[in-house]
Amino acid sequence: MFRHIGVLFLSMRLLASAQEPAGLHPDVLPLPGLDDVPMTEDFDLDRSPDLLPPLGFLPDPALSVVPTVQDIKTRDLGGKVVDSVLSIRVWDQFGGQLAHGAGFYANDRGLVITDAGLLHPEIAARVDYITLTSPNGTNQKAEGFYLVDVSSGVALLQAEVTATTPLPLNTGADFSKPQPCHVVAVSEKRGLVLAPATIAADTSVTSLGWLPVKGAESPGAVGSPVLDDSGRVIAMVGMQVPLKSWMNFALDIDAAAAEARRKNLPLQPLTNLPGAPTIIQVVRSREFLDAFELLQNKRLEAALPRLVRLARKYPRNAECWALLGIAAGHLGGSAEAVSCQRKAVALDPKAGLYWQQLALSKLRDKSSPPVPGSSEDREALELATQQQPDDRIAWLLLATRRIQDGDIGQAAEALERLILLSPDYAHAHYLMAYVRGKKRDYDGAEQSIRRALNLNARSADAWYYQGLLSDKKGDLDTAIKAYQSTTRLKPDHKSAWMNLARTLKKAGRDTEARQAFLEHQKRTSGAR
Repeated sequence: MFRHIGVLFLSMRLLASAQEPAGLHPDVLPLPGLDDVPMTEDFDLDRSPDLLPPLGFLPDPALSVVPTVQDIKTRDLGGKVVDSVLSIRVWDQFGGQLAHGAGFYANDRGLVITDAGLLHPEIAARVDYITLTSPNGTNQKAEGFYLVDVSSGVALLQAEVTATTPLPLNTGADFSKPQPCHVVAVSEKRGLVLAPATIAADTSVTSLGWLPVKGAESPGAVGSPVLDDSGRVIAMVGMQVPLKSWMNFALDIDAAAAEARRKNLPLQPLTNLPGAPTIIQVVRSREFLDAFELLQNKRLEAALPRLVRLARKYPRNAECWALLGIAAGHLGGSAEAVSCQRKAVALDPKAGLYWQQLALSKLRDKSSPPVPGSSEDREALELATQQQPDDRIAWLLLATRRIQDGDIGQAAEALERLILLSPDYAHAHYLMAYVRGKKRDYDGAEQSIRRALNLNARSADAWYYQGLLSDKKGDLDTAIKAYQSTTRLKPDHKSAWMNLARTLKKAGRDTEARQAFLEHQKRTSGAR
């Protein structure tokens, strides 16, 4: 929603450089799935592709679809809320849209509840008017506001229409266990949309009361009500992570309900919208700078509670969540780091650095097994490279992810960009050799692996790949030397010992082949 601040971009770059050695280094960035480069035999791709399975029975499109019980319940629920939800758009004096989201009526006199993020201090001075659109297309303007509290996330607006149908509020809902819910939004193309989802409490230290909302479809927006099965509001969306594998973060409705029930709140014009704290004011505050200095000096235990307080005080500030995620990740809270970085990209999706941090957090998160087909880290890396085309680490990670996915063509494109940015980075040339080998461009692979070894002659993986390539074209002497270099640099490389034994055997050096095979057996069996 808001532009990323250069001062923090520089600050976080300094932090990254303080944490890691200068330049790129493969040990700093784990490359899962590339620890064991395929054996020579894996280069043989002359196998026929799998045939497509025969098409099954295709139903007649004229046949009517019988609605399920859940379909009927969802339709009935939509009928209950259709007169109560609104699409909210915030405009400047030139007709430019500053923000958009959703909201709902809280009483029968036109009181609207939405999320304060739609009226963030960053845009307050430019707001000219706010439109409220019903699912039937009826438009009206907000007459003014009663409250905009960025800390609690509650905003109360007054609609022009004063005879309205409110949504009932279910305060004190129990989120200790995941429970089914419905996320509501108004779409210009689809009208009223209700998506089934689940909502549950996050017990981590860094959750700060935010409730993850997950489902198969994401029609929700900032300010969208989250309903229970009876149509009562239990929470309101405050952040929406812009990914295909969607996730919203919501706050329970208790604070909004309490504010809506307050008496004698004065109606104020939009010119009085709170103009502080802005993003730049937060990052220049003494409390932020103190926490950042602790983090930069790697005093993580001292920095963490300060960053928690900052994120609690400024929950709509992406920088606070990003730094909290870095601290949590380095203290071993990999799942918490992912959650924090998701909030950072939700608040500032145009900041490439936050997408990179989200991808890194996902790659480092070993707290739960990866979900098959999950693409969050890849999406994050693609967005990171779009927002920051010169981000070498993002290109490296994206190339690696594409290799893991078997997307060799796009992996090569990412590596070409990485090599253009860092022509002397040996690991990039090693990966390019791997990709070219997969494409059966063995001459190109040979050229890349030689470049990698010229830049870093102590890379066991590069020597092993040199051995595979030389073995492939029948250059046994070069292959033997390459495998020997691999085992010298990495004595526990079982595949290198096996390939060395096999290549020595082909070269007629039986005694050496037997010794290499014994070394392979010793490492395979775990004997000492």
